[in-house]
Amino acid sequence: MRFRRWAAIWLVCNVLGPVIVLLAWPKGEPASGLTFWGWIVAASNVPFLILLGVGRAAYEALWYRAHWRNHHRDRWLARQIGFAQRPLHVLDAGYCLPLAGRSLADVVADKKSILKRQIPRHGPGKVLCNRFEDSDLLFAPFTAGELEGSTDDAEGRPDITPAVQMIRAALESLAPSIHALTRYEQAYWPQVRVLAEPEVASLRVTQVNDALRLAALPPLEVQAVPAAGGLLVTDAWLDARERRPLVVVAAAWYDDGIGEGLAEGGVAVLFEAGYVRLPPELTRKATLHRPVEAIDGEMEYGLANAAIWGEADAVAVTKAWITRPVEHGDRALKAAGFLAAVKDAGQCRLERIVGNLGAANGLLAIAAAIEAGRSDGPQLIVDGPQSAILHVIPARNERSQA
Repeated sequence: MRFRRWAAIWLVCNVLGPVIVLLAWPKGEPASGLTFWGWIVAASNVPFLILLGVGRAAYEALWYRAHWRNHHRDRWLARQIGFAQRPLHVLDAGYCLPLAGRSLADVVADKKSILKRQIPRHGPGKVLCNRFEDSDLLFAPFTAGELEGSTDDAEGRPDITPAVQMIRAALESLAPSIHALTRYEQAYWPQVRVLAEPEVASLRVTQVNDALRLAALPPLEVQAVPAAGGLLVTDAWLDARERRPLVVVAAAWYDDGIGEGLAEGGVAVLFEAGYVRLPPELTRKATLHRPVEAIDGEMEYGLANAAIWGEADAVAVTKAWITRPVEHGDRALKAAGFLAAVKDAGQCRLERIVGNLGAANGLLAIAAAIEAGRSDGPQLIVDGPQSAILHVIPARNERSQA
């Protein structure tokens, strides 16, 4: 089409050019000779060449504009993707669950549900759930020495409820790492984010502060974030480019009735973004890549994006930790290329084994993956519409990758 257009322009120039020369040629001059034919040729082709040069210059200008725009856009996009693929490193993970004295790794390895019919603390009937028994050691009173060691101010002593003791037990696994990190200036101390529903947000913050004092941990800054965010709290932390470590805490406790399939427990995970040099006694246990929340009905795209942010080939993912299934989840996994994770052997359904911990589901999957110790490739965490890639670091290589 472009050739035809310029051919038509050339034809018009070759028709009009000679006509104009003949009309303007002096009557007394013979229409022959080198001068005459030079004007004929020039009048036919010079206007065409001028138009062609202007058109070509405009085309080249547009081409260079698009070329350099794409060049800078590609560089910007590469920087954005590189930033999006920057992970959070997991330093420690702790939990407190009603596992009847067993470890989470043993319970997961058995793949048998530990949910049972229990009577709610306040309410009739029995519910299939997984809550702490009233005779659990979690309810054991603290000694006077333990209470005195938790605070120097009698008025500031923590309110020791079973929920506080549960959170304290989850935080105790993180205590050595937190003590090591708080040797820095206070501006670099870890920050605590508590996943909580709006109606219990202030209560959860108070309970976490009490648990920190009870565990003899430094007074870290504690803030509540929406429980619906789940693992997306790490996404916000990465976007903020925070250099401080992050402690994410989530707890589920039911003083009144408890629903079918629910579980009680507390989980705490300590993250760091890799901006500061760690103390020599700390090692990284896993890396959690940026989580993705899929739009309703487009779970496969969310899973595919999680693989991109996790720099993982979907086919290489052989383990999926599913804490909250979604409708047509297996179909979405298959569409996103997670073929091994579609099989029963490649899935671990924590909500069926341990129960639904609500906001703590994603954190529990991280703790379970680390405790399982499987480091033969990337692993997928699926918590409802949210998904993320987790790489567990082998124990023998922890220090070399720290």
